[in-house]
Amino acid sequence: MRRRTRISIKLALLALLLVAAAAVAQDSQYKIRAKIDLVVVPVTVKGSGDRLISGLTQKDFVIFEDGHQQTISNFTADPVPLSAAVVVDTGLSAGSLSKVQKTFPALAGAFSQYDEVAVYQYDKFVTKLLDFSNNTERVEAAMNKLRELKPDANLALATNPNSPFGVQGPVINGFPVLPPGANGTIQTVPPKPTKVLNDAIMTAVSDLVRRERTRRKMILVISDGISSGSDHSFEETSRSLLETGIQVYAVGLDQPFVYKKVSVLEDYAKTTGGDAYFVKSIQNIEKSYAVAAEEARNQYILGYVSNNEVKGAGPVFRDIKVEIADANYKTLHRKGYYQYP
Repeated sequence: MRRRTRISIKLALLALLLVAAAAVAQDSQYKIRAKIDLVVVPVTVKGSGDRLISGLTQKDFVIFEDGHQQTISNFTADPVPLSAAVVVDTGLSAGSLSKVQKTFPALAGAFSQYDEVAVYQYDKFVTKLLDFSNNTERVEAAMNKLRELKPDANLALATNPNSPFGVQGPVINGFPVLPPGANGTIQTVPPKPTKVLNDAIMTAVSDLVRRERTRRKMILVISDGISSGSDHSFEETSRSLLETGIQVYAVGLDQPFVYKKVSVLEDYAKTTGGDAYFVKSIQNIEKSYAVAAEEARNQYILGYVSNNEVKGAGPVFRDIKVEIADANYKTLHRKGYYQYP
């Protein structure tokens, strides 16, 4: 009887040890998985004249996170198909909207048969005209709907600098810039139009995250950069873009060229690793479409395991900087990511 009791106690202790060991192993596996999270950074490299640089290898790149150099463990330069959300600002001035409407054939032609395209329009509201499709005829049909739109007469007055009722002088994101020595008063202008740029981008993000992970995801915004009345802020929208790895490419119109660096379109592009093109002529608008698609499709993809650790509940924003060793090239990439515990 005593012998059976001792055996039972030993078996019970053994069972407890096995349960504890399993718990430790499970906890260790969880910690290991957390530490090997791969940070993926798509990078566009440009040389003089903004020409794309090809033929680089993993050894040509140096990547830093919060100022600490990281070891690149994954690298590829293979082109991939795109999931592209085309977002068109239909509240442009009459002249710019007319130009854009003439470029839609070139816009549809900028994407290949392997890409899939969705089309949205926005001004006061966001409307999806086409869900993601690689059918060229369907894409062209959606854009033809936009060709039939007429410009808002009131908005044309508010944004046309040549109108006697329009904003006199330069405009930054829809706000007039006062000349030096001005007393703070300017010619009366119509109320600033409601144009939900941030909401339009967020709508595209929510659709893009459901596309296949093997595709590169981009938003091509054709806009004057005015953002007013959105439910989502720029900060909230930018964070969503960074967390989903979606890049913004922007074709900017109706803004003085000298002020492009303070445009919200430039901010979105720099934050996500995309690009912004401020153009006026129909020819340059069409060229921007092709350049954006080419840049998005042909990127170097760097991967590394962060040597930083989150202390506390997190998440922590990590700043990323990519340089090319022994070359004076320009790199475009997302400015960072959010690291979770």
